[in-house]
Amino acid sequence: MEQAITYAAILLAYARESQQEFDELLIEKNRYGAVWLHFAVRPSTPSSKNRHKVAFIQA
Repeated sequence: MEQAITYAAILLAYARESQQEFDELLIEKNRYGAVWLHFAVRPSTPSSKNRHKVAFIQA
């Protein structure tokens, strides 16, 4: 979990500095204890005006 949080912080800092848009940044954990980082970037299109950033930790 600690490593995933570190990577998430790095991705957030990079997105902020480069003004890179993203849709989701999630740290997830399944019932078996596996932890992973989910980072989603979707292409900008005219129909994607409702894009929003979501960043949270679910553990």
